Amino acid sequence: MRFAVSEAELAALELALASAYGPARVQAMAELAWQLRQRDSGRAQELIAGAEQRLAAYAASGDAPGQSLTAELARALTARLALAACEIATLWCRLDEAQACLDRARGHLEPALDPHAEGDAWMAEAALAKATAQRSRELEAHERAMAFFANSPDRQRAGMSRGRALGERIISQARDEASAQVDDASPGLWPDGGPASEFMRLALEGFAQAMRDHAKAAALFERAAPLARDMGMLQAYCILMVNAGNAWLELGDLDRPARYLDDAADQARKTGWPMLIGICLTHVGGVLRHLGRYQDSQRVLNAALVQLRLTSPGVKTAMACSDLALTLTELGQDLEAIEVMNEAIGVYRELQSYGNLTLHLIKQVRALARVRDAERALAAADEAQALIERHGYTALSTDLSEALAMVHRRCKLPPPPDMTAPTAAIHFAQAALSGGMSVPGWKPPPALLNTIAEAWAEADDMTQAYYYARQAHLAQQQDEAFKTMNPQAMVRLLGHGAPAHPASPASPAQASREEAAAWRRPALDESAAALPHTWESLTAKELEILHLLARSYSNKEIAQVLGVSAETIKWHLKGLYGKLDASSRKHAVTRARTLGMINASA
Repeated sequence: MRFAVSEAELAALELALASAYGPARVQAMAELAWQLRQRDSGRAQELIAGAEQRLAAYAASGDAPGQSLTAELARALTARLALAACEIATLWCRLDEAQACLDRARGHLEPALDPHAEGDAWMAEAALAKATAQRSRELEAHERAMAFFANSPDRQRAGMSRGRALGERIISQARDEASAQVDDASPGLWPDGGPASEFMRLALEGFAQAMRDHAKAAALFERAAPLARDMGMLQAYCILMVNAGNAWLELGDLDRPARYLDDAADQARKTGWPMLIGICLTHVGGVLRHLGRYQDSQRVLNAALVQLRLTSPGVKTAMACSDLALTLTELGQDLEAIEVMNEAIGVYRELQSYGNLTLHLIKQVRALARVRDAERALAAADEAQALIERHGYTALSTDLSEALAMVHRRCKLPPPPDMTAPTAAIHFAQAALSGGMSVPGWKPPPALLNTIAEAWAEADDMTQAYYYARQAHLAQQQDEAFKTMNPQAMVRLLGHGAPAHPASPASPAQASREEAAAWRRPALDESAAALPHTWESLTAKELEILHLLARSYSNKEIAQVLGVSAETIKWHLKGLYGKLDASSRKHAVTRARTLGMINASA
C-alpha cells in the first residue's frame, strides 16, 4: 500500500472498490480510507467504520464469503485502519482517541503482510507528538521513521520520512549542520519516490532558504504546493501556500500573500481541522495587519486562537500569539502586546524552535523600545544576536539592526564602540538598510526609511534627511498601491474568521468543540436555496458591499477596497437598500442578519 497516490491513482482505487466483494472489499476499503485520510477525512472515517464492521462480522461468523480471510490478514487490515484513524483523529485534535488508535495499530502489526505499517506508525506518532507539544517524542519518532525506511525499497516512504526528519532538524539544530544535511538531500541523492518525495525535497529546500533568501524560498514553496495537493496531502499543501505567501510578504508584496492565504484558509475551512484552520487564520490575520485593517486582524487572530487552544500549547499557538501582539501594538496596546509576545517566546524556548525564537525576540526588542524599556530590549537583542551567529540566520541580521536603531533612538543609549556614523540610530539603521539591499528582491520598508530620515534630521544633516524622507514617501505610496492592487482578495480575506456552523465528523468530544468548530469563513457565492429570494437577487458587488457595511466601513473605505469611486458605492447602496427594503446602512445590515445572509457577529 503506497503512502500517497495521485488523483489518477485514487480514481483507480475507487473503481477497484466498486467491483470488490467479500474480504477483497475490506482490503479495498482499507486502502481507499488510507488514501482519503487527508483528502476527505469524513468519508475516510465512514470507510474505516464499514471495514471494521465487516472484520468484526467475519471474526464472529468464522466464515469469509468469496475467499478466506486469515487471522493474519485481519490483523494487518486492523492495524492499517487504526493508523488511518490515528492520523484523522490527530488532525481533528481528538488526541486521546488518536493515541488509542496508535496503540491499537501497534498491537496488530503483521510485518509479513504490511511491511510498511511499523514505519507509518512512527510517522503517525510524530504528528501526534507535534499536536501534543511533546518535542523530544516528536523528534525521536521522526528519526525512527527515517531509520526504518532508510534501506526500504519503498522510495516514496524513504523520501517522505527523510524530508520530515530533516525539516525538524532545521528547526532545532545549528543552521550550518542542518544546511549541510539539506545539501546532501539534493536531487541526485534524494530517493526517487516520485511526486510525493519530490514535493518534500522542494519544501525542505524552501524551509532551509526561508531565513536566507525569501525569493528562492517562495519559488520552492510554489513548486512544492501543487505536488502536495495532487498527492492528497492537504495539510502540507495549505502550509506550503502559507509559507509562499509569507516569503512574498517579506519581499514587500501584499497581493500574492492575500491570494495564497485566501486559498489556504479556504481549503482549511473545508477540512474542518482545528489546528490547520488556526494556522491559516493566523497568517490571514498577519496580512490584514499589513493591509492596515487592525481591528479585522485582531478579530481573525482571536478566531485562530479559539481553534489552536483545542490542542496543547505549541509553535502554532505561539505564532498566533506573536501575530496578535504585533496587531495590539498597532492598536496602541503596547504593554498588552509585550505580555502576549512573552508567552510566544516562552513556548519557542521550551520547544527549542530557534528560528522562531530569534524572529520573535527581535519583534520584542521593537515592542520594548516603544515603551522605552532599554534594559530588557538590549537583553533580548543580545540573545537574538547570539542565535543569529550560532544558527546562521543571516536574513534576520537586517531586522535586528533595524530594531536596535529604534532602541537607540527612543532610549538615547551610548553608541557602540565601532561606530563611524553621527549617531547610534543612524549607525544601526544604515546597517539594516545595507544588509537588506544584499538580499535579492528586498525592498526597504517605509518605517526603516522614516527612521533614517528622522535620525539624520536629529543629527542636523537636512540633505540626508530630505533624501530618505523622499524615499520613505515613495515606499509608502507603493505600500498603499499594494493594499488596493487586488481588492477582491482583500474582501475575501476579510471574510475569514466569521462564525458559521460546519458539518464535521461526529466524535465523543464534538459537543465540547462546537463553539470552536463554528469558526469558518462564510463563502459569498454559496448556494442559498433555503434563504429568501432577496439573497439571490443581490449582485456579487452588492454582497461584497453588504459584508463591508457589516464591518462598519465608510463609503470611502469601501470604494478604496473595491477600486471604484464613492459615487459608484452610493449607487450600489441605493439598489441594496431597495432589495432589502431598508432605509439606512444600519437597517440594511440588521435586515441581512435577520434573513441569515450574514452572520450575527460579522
